Amino acid sequence: MPSIMKISPQGQIRIPKSVLESLKITEGDYLEVDVEGGQIVLKPRKLIDPLQGWFWTREWQTDEETADKDIQNKNLSPQFHNKKDGLEWLKK
Repeated sequence: MPSIMKISPQGQIRIPKSVLESLKITEGDYLEVDVEGGQIVLKPRKLIDPLQGWFWTREWQTDEETADKDIQNKNLSPQFHNKKDGLEWLKK
């Protein structure tokens, strides 16, 4: 269902929450603004290389935070001089 929005003195609009949720747009995301056929068209845009998108997933970032805490707390594996010793340690 269409929504009516008022333009602020600064030229800003407020996009309805239902629209943001349906398009998975969150604070800080970018929108491309264009004019097509006399109408304003807004398109969500991600400024991340699609090949690197996995790094910015919530799951990966949570794992990164966990790894950073482990490093800070010196919760690390011992140093291995060959892959056999490393694999045996992982199996334990």
